[in-house]
Amino acid sequence: MSKANPPFADATAAVNGPPSDDIPDDLRDACRQSIRKLLVISTEMLAPPVESALKDDGWDPIYARDRAEVAQLTQAHRFMVGVVLLPQPFDEARFLECRELVSGLRQLEWIAALDRDQIARDDVKRFIVDLLRDFQVYPLDPARLSVVLGHACGLASIGLALRREHAVTKPNRFGLVGSSPAMRELYFAIERVAEVDLPVLILGETGTGKELVARAVHAGSERAAGPFVALNCAAIPTSLLQSELFGYEKGAFTSAYERKIGMIEAAAGGTLLLDEIGEMPLQAQASLLRFLEEKKVTPIGATKGFSVDVRVIATTNRDLAQAIRDGAFREDLFYRLAVFTVHTPALRERDDDVDALAQHFLDLAAASLGKPIHTLTEDALSILRQQEWPGNLRELRSWVFQAALACPGHRLTAADLRRVRPSAPPAASPASLNEAVHSAEKVALQKTLSQNVWNIAKTARDLGVSRMTLYRLMAKHQISRRPEVKRGR
Repeated sequence: MSKANPPFADATAAVNGPPSDDIPDDLRDACRQSIRKLLVISTEMLAPPVESALKDDGWDPIYARDRAEVAQLTQAHRFMVGVVLLPQPFDEARFLECRELVSGLRQLEWIAALDRDQIARDDVKRFIVDLLRDFQVYPLDPARLSVVLGHACGLASIGLALRREHAVTKPNRFGLVGSSPAMRELYFAIERVAEVDLPVLILGETGTGKELVARAVHAGSERAAGPFVALNCAAIPTSLLQSELFGYEKGAFTSAYERKIGMIEAAAGGTLLLDEIGEMPLQAQASLLRFLEEKKVTPIGATKGFSVDVRVIATTNRDLAQAIRDGAFREDLFYRLAVFTVHTPALRERDDDVDALAQHFLDLAAASLGKPIHTLTEDALSILRQQEWPGNLRELRSWVFQAALACPGHRLTAADLRRVRPSAPPAASPASLNEAVHSAEKVALQKTLSQNVWNIAKTARDLGVSRMTLYRLMAKHQISRRPEVKRGR
């Protein structure tokens, strides 16, 4: 079996892609290359002739036996198509496990291989109709399987392109505000992870809206009709965290006068948000890991556990890789939670959204305070654009709300902002340093791209940035792709 050994750091590539309706040629080529990876769920290898034929056709079969290996591989690779090999002879437990794994990765196009007589079973029929793009019967025909995989891959690519286009053309979505490149990436990531029913880890600085993103993932998932239960791991004393998560039976301890339902059980059928998971003590981490592996809850004082169907989303502003090295966070729990990873951008990474966010918070403040404040003046916006925002969205919201409370008129001005923060800088002049930096950055981008004949990989290396950062900068400066060359007749 192939095994993956993914790094701690960024698993965002598993869900994120450049949210552009005009995908550069080299990115499209990279996608073509990456989507030829084929996730194969099986306890056995494909027959050698079948695997050899698939490799000849450009497929790279990567095997996973169980949930743990699926979690590792989907973090390390981007799959568009999957094959599940049902056992011969039929095994009820293994079939249920395979169905659960396929159901949890519905963003993939799935093909199953099975015995012809298994099709007569009602549960297999339902599995085929509900979750598969196609199926093949043993013995597998390599040529036919390759054609079916090609069709499935094409459909998956079209779906991916539509999601990217939707992320660009529909800004201010999921209850979030912003249309900057960083936010379009976030919208795309939310759509991707909402489609699957596996754990998600949301990373980001304090005040970047991690809980809002978690709620957006829940609202866009098949569990949207179920409960959304949030637990702040940093706010619960260590001695109470176990009982908050798992509940307790009557008489479990002195003050247990009646049975208490834990938050995991309360979230049954929906989503459990574990906010600030990096603050969870090690003892509770061990209990949470056991639940994620077994999907069973045993309340304190109970002798038997019971199954609970719940999706877990965790958030943190801590560097979990460093926490693991320090012995403060379990490595195995990290891999259980970080099946998919989403990053919420800091406000300084999406400065194009400051105006829209300030207006949004002003509208909320006016409604909350009952004041007829309709807009911000240009000098007020100029002051806000110059801030570094260490507190991110929470800081911006607080400043606008406090200024609105002190505002005597119908427009929020620079003077209103300075009443709250006397040390706020003056409004920037038209020829500000920010504008000069913006102009120099655009010139450098255009010059380096031209020198490298629009080779994105080489340009990114020359500028010392990642491809994703380069695409973000190109979008920021409205440099969409290589200019068209006019041809003579």
